[in-house]
Amino acid sequence: MNLPKNIRSDVADRTVRIVAPAMIVSMLVMMLTILLDSEKQYQRLIPALILIITMIPPWILAVKGKPIAGAIIVIFNFCLGILSGMIFSGGVQAPAYIGILVLITITIVLFGTRGGIIFAVLSLSLGGLFLWFDVNGMLHHVDPPSPVFILVLLAVFLAMQFFYVLIPVRLMDKALSESQEKGIKLQHTITELKKSEKQFRDLFNSISDLIYTQDMEGYFITVNSAMKQLFGYELEEFIGHRASEFMEPEVQSGFASRYLGVIKKQGHHGGIACYFKKNKKEIYIEYQSSLVKPDDAEPYISGIGRDVTEKILSEEKVKKLQEQVTQAQKMESIGTLAGGIAHDFNNLLGIIVGNTELALDDVPEWNPAHTNLEEIKIASLRATNIVRQLLSFSRKTEQKLQPIEIAMVIKDSLKFLRSTIPTTINIEQDIQITNETILADPTQINQIIMNLCINASHAMEQTGGDLTVTVAKVILDDNSAKDYPDLKSGDHVKIMVSDTGPGIDPKIIDQIFDPYFTTKEVGKGSGMGLAVVQGIVKNHNGTITVDSRQGKGSKFIILFPLTSGKPIAETQTTQDIPRGNETILFVDDEISITKMVKRMFERLGYKVETATTPQDALERFSLNPDHFDLVITDMTMPQMTGVKLSEKLMDIRKDIPIIVCTGHSALVDEKKAKELGLAAYIMKPIDMQETAQTIRKILDKK
Repeated sequence: MNLPKNIRSDVADRTVRIVAPAMIVSMLVMMLTILLDSEKQYQRLIPALILIITMIPPWILAVKGKPIAGAIIVIFNFCLGILSGMIFSGGVQAPAYIGILVLITITIVLFGTRGGIIFAVLSLSLGGLFLWFDVNGMLHHVDPPSPVFILVLLAVFLAMQFFYVLIPVRLMDKALSESQEKGIKLQHTITELKKSEKQFRDLFNSISDLIYTQDMEGYFITVNSAMKQLFGYELEEFIGHRASEFMEPEVQSGFASRYLGVIKKQGHHGGIACYFKKNKKEIYIEYQSSLVKPDDAEPYISGIGRDVTEKILSEEKVKKLQEQVTQAQKMESIGTLAGGIAHDFNNLLGIIVGNTELALDDVPEWNPAHTNLEEIKIASLRATNIVRQLLSFSRKTEQKLQPIEIAMVIKDSLKFLRSTIPTTINIEQDIQITNETILADPTQINQIIMNLCINASHAMEQTGGDLTVTVAKVILDDNSAKDYPDLKSGDHVKIMVSDTGPGIDPKIIDQIFDPYFTTKEVGKGSGMGLAVVQGIVKNHNGTITVDSRQGKGSKFIILFPLTSGKPIAETQTTQDIPRGNETILFVDDEISITKMVKRMFERLGYKVETATTPQDALERFSLNPDHFDLVITDMTMPQMTGVKLSEKLMDIRKDIPIIVCTGHSALVDEKKAKELGLAAYIMKPIDMQETAQTIRKILDKK
């Protein structure tokens, strides 16, 4: 049993400071008693004197701060006193050795095994020496002992004390000193290890990447501070939990096979996984885990991870943008196709409208055929509006705002819509206004109604239902206008398209007007319908809102400010068509159109020459530039556009007035026509009255 050093030192100090003086006093009392004894038992005087003398050095050692060394000498001398007393009083007895054993035990307790062994060796050596004295009769025959003998005996005891006690004590002090030095070094080593461990821990926690260790079942053993900063959990909340516990529930079951199974088989595993922060926000971690097999410990998993959320989201954004570009290219292709269709269709409509107008001139009004021809003309003009709607959808026409009777436009749109919506859906209209007008492009208003109604029909495609279009007049005062930041107080028209479908999920209702956002399956929706509607409404100084509840259907509400303007007057009758006698060169690659236009304008008194190719027109004009008063050319022709032909014609004769006809305005508009020096441009199909008025205005300026 070894006591701690500080306890041993304290016990030894008390032993020397208390026991040594007590023994000195007791020995002095015993000497006084012996000296007063008439029998003069000198045998007891000698050991007492020895103890008195030998108790002084340890007491001095204790005072000087070496209590352990002093305690050893005290115990040794105490044993020595017992031995000498026994010997001088008649021989060594068994109790002396029992006392020695007791003192050896105390020494072991105080000073450890080494101190006990040293004390035992010294005590037994001295005991053997006294026994040898006793056997040889060197002590019993001294009665009384002479002073010289006593001094010699004291010198022997002191010398023995020096050699048998002080020298080992010095060795013990040296050993203790070395032990202390080793302890200091050990403490320094421990301090350095703690410092190194702290530096490693600080480095471990300062790394921005995620660092972790897991047991072979996937439970976290250690994690660094980056895990806390990224996930928002305390470090203790990771320990004892699997990484799968921070994933979606449906992927947790396969964690052991997908992750642990691969690591145990291949020794490593890496990839990108989706996790959730404490605030439920989704993040993506790119990780690399490896199996570690120490020689002296159980195997474990060590890994490192990195937050790649921005990278993944950026890639998704790029992918989405690519999809949007693809969709935009598709839309552009549709627009190009629509332009081509419009050109060809307008040519056909031009032939129908032109020949119908010629026939109307030939058939008197009382003839029933005259009425039929009027219906043909009206239907042809309506078909022209359909083409313009197609071009508006493909954004091939510019917006022309004009006063329109909104109720009439919506009624016309609903007539056209009936043929495109399944019969399981009942279309109802509640139009509560008549002549109110708004400033708008009628084709784009038509597009709004078409998109909203088709969306509603898709919502009721499986179950059927009611689709209701309501048009009413509302008055916004200053207070109610505050609910619509884009509107001012005053008179407005409210257009509401409602359905009895399943409604819109509240989670996505704020996204429905975003471009390319759609809930339809791939290939069944572009995600542009509502975005286009919102854009048109805003361009018309209006506002659009949606009110929807799941299971209760949806309502799209549009507000447009009313205007005091009146709709543009209907086309004048043919009796008001201006006439002339100038020479016109008409260029178009469609032979039927050239024939029809030639007949049309010859009836108005003009001399008309036609060309079916730009090259033919250019050759004719080059032969006699001053022969022609006006050139009318189609925009889209093989090998050369109408604009290019116009430039070549003006190179020959700068002041020649030129009108360009087009089925759509993507390549030329009024502004561009002026910049190119063109006299005008007109939209196909060619209307005789409108074209005649334009011709007359141009020629009258010359």
